[in-house]
Amino acid sequence: MMKNSLVLALWLALCGAAFAQQVTLQGTDGKAVTATDLKDKVTVLSFGATWVPLAAKELPALQKLADRYAARGVQVYWVSVNSAKTGAKNYATDADLEAFAVKRGLKARVLRDPEQAAYRAYGVDALPTIVILKNGEVARKIVGFDPDQGEAYAAVMKELDALLR
Repeated sequence: MMKNSLVLALWLALCGAAFAQQVTLQGTDGKAVTATDLKDKVTVLSFGATWVPLAAKELPALQKLADRYAARGVQVYWVSVNSAKTGAKNYATDADLEAFAVKRGLKARVLRDPEQAAYRAYGVDALPTIVILKNGEVARKIVGFDPDQGEAYAAVMKELDALLR
C-alpha cells in the first residue's frame, strides 16, 4: 500500500512538472510568457489578486526585488488570478490590473492566470505565494508572503542569491 502511494505521488509530481512546462501566461501588455521564456533563467512569480489584502503591501516589495536583481537577469512577474470573465466575482480587466499595480509602485510585468492553470501547475494553494523558478523548475515556494515580516523578504533574497551563484 505504501509503495503504491509513493508511486502515485511521484507520478503526480512528474505530471505537474510536465504541465508547468506547457503553461502560458498572458501579460496585460498583450504579450505571452511561455515555458520557453523561463528557460535558463531565474524567475519570481508572485501569485496574488486585487482582492487579497496583502497584495497592496506585496507589490512595492516585489518591485524592490525586481530592481535589486534586474542587473543579474532575474525575471519578476506579478501573476493575478483575478477572473477575466465579465460579470464574474473578482473580475478585473487588464487595465484594472495595470492600474492596481501602478498605484502600488509595481513596474514589473503583470501576468494573468484567470483559470489558475499556472497556480495549480506550480502547486500554489494560497494567496499570496511567491514561486521561485530556475530553468522553469520550482526551486522554492514562499506561502503567505508578507513584506512586513522581514524574514519572508529575506528568505526570497537568500534563495535568489543562492540560485544566482
